[in-house]
Amino acid sequence: MARFKLLTIANPKTRKGESHGYMTAVLHLSPANVAGHGTVCPFATAGCMASCLNTAGRGGIMRQGETTNAVQEARKRRTAYYKLDRYGFADALAAEIEQAQTVARSHGMTLAVRVNGTSDLPGLAIDMATRFPNVQFYDYTKIPIWKTVLRVPANLHYTFSHSERNAGECVAATQHGYNVAVAFSTRKGQELPEAWHGLPVIDGDMSDLRFTDPRGVVVGLRAKGRAKKDSTGFVVQV
Repeated sequence: MARFKLLTIANPKTRKGESHGYMTAVLHLSPANVAGHGTVCPFATAGCMASCLNTAGRGGIMRQGETTNAVQEARKRRTAYYKLDRYGFADALAAEIEQAQTVARSHGMTLAVRVNGTSDLPGLAIDMATRFPNVQFYDYTKIPIWKTVLRVPANLHYTFSHSERNAGECVAATQHGYNVAVAFSTRKGQELPEAWHGLPVIDGDMSDLRFTDPRGVVVGLRAKGRAKKDSTGFVVQV
């Protein structure tokens, strides 16, 4: 399988972390079964698929009459690579993380890696975090990992993600020490609600550095891209 770039560093939201001394590298695959090789989001719901950030920013800019673009095609190639050669993919990803770590150090920054930018593959994230114990990894997930037998390394931080179908698991997540990310209908420039289900809401759009968040909070995110038109309940209306 031909090799090509896997990690993205120039992301508008993750760039905000640079002011805090972090350079963030993100792996973007095609979500759910968009690439046609089987899902990479086992707990995806209709709401999250319709509102996925896969269509936000440059990923959603299409020429008139077209249904794809270079960003989407690159994500499909990465997904096919992962599905068809998982060991080769993991080694290639590890090599890019090592390179990114060198670049971050050369700029006097600390590397942070989000393995699942538009996917939900805890096994891959755990593998990378185990290989690089001195690198900070973080992800959002809809998988109730406190129910699994997976051992999450100390350098891998998870934030549980709300959907239109997992209210009970959101409560359970907080009871197991995880913060919960919730997309609100709040528009850009507007204040997020102060609380959700009795927990204080912090502004998750200030940066993507979830591992720096205090415990016991809801990470409020403003609906973006197609999520602005959500009608499934995935986006909480305020």
